[in-house]
Amino acid sequence: MKQSLLWFCILFFLFIHPGLLSAQAIDFTGSDLDSMMVKPVMESEEDQQPYWVREMKIEDPEACYFGIGMSKESREDADDKARVEFSKMLEVQVDARVQHEINEKGRKVSEAFQMKNTVMSKMILRGIYVSERWTDPESGIYYSLIRVNKDDYNKLIEEEIAREAARQAALNRYEEKKREESIRHQESMVKLDSAQTAVKLTEKKQKDEKREARKKRQKEHMEHIARVYGEYNTFQPHTCLADMKNAEIDPGRHTLSVKGALNRPGFVSASYSVSMFRLLNLSLTMGMHRNRLDRQDATIKFKILDGIGKIYRVSAAISFSQYLSTLPRIQGFDGLKDVSFHHEFTVGGMMNLSIPNLYSTACLQADKRRVSLGWIVHPLYMHLEEHLGVFVQVDYYPQPFFRNPYGDKWQLQPGIQFMVLPDKLYTTLAYEDNHLFNLNLDFHF
Repeated sequence: MKQSLLWFCILFFLFIHPGLLSAQAIDFTGSDLDSMMVKPVMESEEDQQPYWVREMKIEDPEACYFGIGMSKESREDADDKARVEFSKMLEVQVDARVQHEINEKGRKVSEAFQMKNTVMSKMILRGIYVSERWTDPESGIYYSLIRVNKDDYNKLIEEEIAREAARQAALNRYEEKKREESIRHQESMVKLDSAQTAVKLTEKKQKDEKREARKKRQKEHMEHIARVYGEYNTFQPHTCLADMKNAEIDPGRHTLSVKGALNRPGFVSASYSVSMFRLLNLSLTMGMHRNRLDRQDATIKFKILDGIGKIYRVSAAISFSQYLSTLPRIQGFDGLKDVSFHHEFTVGGMMNLSIPNLYSTACLQADKRRVSLGWIVHPLYMHLEEHLGVFVQVDYYPQPFFRNPYGDKWQLQPGIQFMVLPDKLYTTLAYEDNHLFNLNLDFHF
């Protein structure tokens, strides 16, 4: 009988006070964070406003972290705002804990920033659930509460900070190792660059020494030529070889030239020229072939370079010539009045290059009628100076009108030149037109 009465009292007590068991369950699970994370949400009675709604704080703020959210939109919006408020309170705690770690371990500001952000994100991701919700029956405003025990959560924060600090330390060691490796690599590259630079400097020094030695040899060579052969540059080569004119101006004011053939005796050509200021020359020339007029022209030559260069002297001139192109058609003077003479013009150029160590001069003459290249050597210059010269002349005739009677495009004209009287009388014996031995006399007065 007594036992039946006792069980009845116990069942009546539990039926009359069901909230007592719930409250005890809440207090009990509040000490266990993992159980707290998954506990069911309490729905407050709609007609009884909870303390945390009325005061917008919990009854034990020193023991728990909390966040309260309210929204007119929806319950989910209120939950989100509660999480935001909870995060703000949690951030203060995490910041304080991280700052303590930084001050104690002497870490960097950048590490503190990274540690705080990482711990915050991980703690939020642990799953903070809404503890209570309440809806105002009159205004329809939704309220949500998140509440977590501080002691339990602080342990988790400290553990997470310790893990993050260890991770940061490992990362710092890795970065430091990378920096050391980078520094060693840079030092190796600097050493390599220094070695390469030293090699390049050595090569440059050797090249400079070779260049200076080459310049010195060239200078000594030029000085030797100037000392031994320099006198050759003091005279002016004769203006004509076989029949080509070079860039020099006749030494006298007036020059008369007469040329005759030896193997087929007869008159070949004659010319007269006048020179002014040793820069300008005007010449008139007429030529005969088999006792008939074969060539006639007038030429003005202007010297533009007068022996420039210390060793290898260069002279140059330009010319303008007027000539008759129909003379070969004249078969006899009886038909002269029936022939129309056509005047043509050409611009030409001449150049001389003196090579004293060979006692020679190279000559070039070119216009649209022909191109001539000549080479005269004074082999006995040390004894006879320019009294004796041996030359060879090569001619190319692009137009048939100016070729020899055989129509040869190319002619080789060798010869010997004598200076009988210095700057007064020159004689030239040459094999010309591939068939004549001609003797030329030049009188300067």
